[in-house]
Amino acid sequence: SIAECHKAAEVLTPLEKSYPKRLLTDKSSVVLAQYDANQLYYLQFSNRGELFDVKNDPAITLYNEYFSGSMNSICFQEMREARGLAYTAQAWIGEPSFADDNYSYIAFIATQNDKMQTAIEAFDEIINQMPESEAAFQIAKEAILTRLRTQRTTGANVLNSYLSLRRLGLTEDRDRQIFEKVQAMTLDDVKATQQQWVKDRPYTYGILGDIKNLDLNYLKTLGPIRTVSQEEIFGY
Repeated sequence: SIAECHKAAEVLTPLEKSYPKRLLTDKSSVVLAQYDANQLYYLQFSNRGELFDVKNDPAITLYNEYFSGSMNSICFQEMREARGLAYTAQAWIGEPSFADDNYSYIAFIATQNDKMQTAIEAFDEIINQMPESEAAFQIAKEAILTRLRTQRTTGANVLNSYLSLRRLGLTEDRDRQIFEKVQAMTLDDVKATQQQWVKDRPYTYGILGDIKNLDLNYLKTLGPIRTVSQEEIFGY
């Protein structure tokens, strides 16, 4: 048995919970890092301090799938297919891993240095004034339902799922609620989620690119600029 092969102390010391708290984003700012290339990597991050609530799962899942879940999503179609402004583009509401952690909003694009301003402005436009497409919504909704109908939790994932739920203070699988609620949701629900969780947030903008080829005057309009070195990023 496990008890025979793996001897453990009679009294176990509880594992100390220790993970870095993410800073709140109370105002917009820009962080630059030098990268010698003709393309740049752009990330915007926002944390307003909202704590986890399982009731938010269906709406957030549907928004994330609609806006950035596949090549049919609004984000991909607008930024890459329609406007040709990014090699890749993603944006989503980030969900906490712990009950006392925060929701966040994260958006990422990779684009050419000379397209930076146009790409950032277009990204900001679709994030804050989300395009509405009933066809894209139906594809997103069906993708969620199909995935939940067919996926199975097996092997080591059973334990991992249990631990993930416990860290959030939950005792029941989250997917059941998502499956039941999403079936009755409409595009108006996605719009309401965007208005509540996404529109007009402050951001920390992180840009990895060749600084001498970037329009710093434009970046100053986003917020105060701080330049960081590789030593500051990696610690060596």
